[in-house]
Amino acid sequence: MIKLVVSDIDGTLLRSGEKELKKEIIEVIGELKKKGVLFAAASGRPYTDLRHLFGNAAKDMAFLASDGALVSYHSEIIGKFPIDRETGFALMKEIYMETQAEVALYGAYMAYSIPKEESFASYFRKTMNNHAEEVDCMRKVPEEYLKIGIFHKEDVEKYAGAVASYWNDKLHRVYSSRNWIEYTNAGVHKGAALDKLMRTFDVAPDEVLAFGDNKNDKEMLALAGCSYAMGHANREIKELCGYETENPIETIKVLFGL
Repeated sequence: MIKLVVSDIDGTLLRSGEKELKKEIIEVIGELKKKGVLFAAASGRPYTDLRHLFGNAAKDMAFLASDGALVSYHSEIIGKFPIDRETGFALMKEIYMETQAEVALYGAYMAYSIPKEESFASYFRKTMNNHAEEVDCMRKVPEEYLKIGIFHKEDVEKYAGAVASYWNDKLHRVYSSRNWIEYTNAGVHKGAALDKLMRTFDVAPDEVLAFGDNKNDKEMLALAGCSYAMGHANREIKELCGYETENPIETIKVLFGL
């Protein structure tokens, strides 16, 4: 019997171009609660941004935020896996000083940057739903370093990849795209966060239903006893999963008779 449903957000619950969750998603989370099933949102987004996204439903959910660097339930943080401050600062300083790329730092409650260009500052504030703060030195950030992002508006690998690659053996490169490279602490990913949540609630793998679409979901999808890949996911992700879906909420409704 499924006791825990965990889903990626961007590209899974939120499709391309969508900024807000559909009302139906919030309703389904409420129906799952009535059946004694916990719903968890797993995302690269920071904790504060995720709580804002889910609104009133957040109080009944669990969150695997910042690609697994923070785990929470009922507004209580039950697991946090930060990057060592000296290691994180050294990475950010090297990228900032030696490349044309921008640097972003994610804590539990805010995201931080030292923008080189106003266009990045504006983009970052918008992306973080204004849960972003500009600082003049990352050492002054009061929060623990949960995740570090490297951004370039054209091609981050071209302009910062050679420098960033030095850190691949020291930290976990949890996400890569044309514009972003992101790092969590070594061994920190959505799968490790899901394992923490499962151990907290004594949930076995065959009692977990998971949905995802990207490489940063692979450890989570591999751990769940029942996993669905989105139809647009790449071959690697689909091969991890037993099933595919185009609509996770419709799939949940069918599986639980909602």
